[in-house]
Amino acid sequence: MFDIIRCEADPKKYGFVRFYQHEQVKGKIMGFGDVVAAAEAKNRKILATLSDYKFDEGAIKVIAEKKRLCFLIDLSAIIKSRGIGRAVGISKLRNFLRLCAKHGAFYAFASFAENEEEIRSPEELQHIAMLFGINQGQARFALMMLKDYF
Repeated sequence: MFDIIRCEADPKKYGFVRFYQHEQVKGKIMGFGDVVAAAEAKNRKILATLSDYKFDEGAIKVIAEKKRLCFLIDLSAIIKSRGIGRAVGISKLRNFLRLCAKHGAFYAFASFAENEEEIRSPEELQHIAMLFGINQGQARFALMMLKDYF
C-alpha cells in the first residue's frame, strides 16, 4: 500500500510499503475544477485532483478510454470535515466513483497527513474509501495505484 503525506514518517511502522512526500511528487499532481477540465489532460499520465466532484459521464468515459489520467481522491478533506459538509462530500464522491468504476476510469486515494498523528493505517483508509460505495478490493487497488504514477 502507498500513501502521499506531508510529513516525515516510517511507512513500515504504519503498515505501508512506501510513503510519498507531497513536496517531492507534486509535479505529477495537477488540480482541475471539474471532470470536464480534467478531460483536456486525458492523454497525460498524471494524477488529477478535482475541486468539485460534479460528474459528467461523457468526460469520465473519455478519460477511462485513454487509461492514462488517474483521479486522486484526497481523503483528508472528508476526514477533516464534519456534519452536513461531510455527508454532502461523501455523497458526491459516491456518485463520482460509481461512474468511474462503471467506465473503468482510474482513481487513487491519499491521506495527505500533515503530521504523524493524522496517518491512518491502510485498512482504515480502505474502510473510509468503502464509505463511497466501492468494495474492499476496489479500495485496496486504489491504494496501490500510486506506485504506477511515481
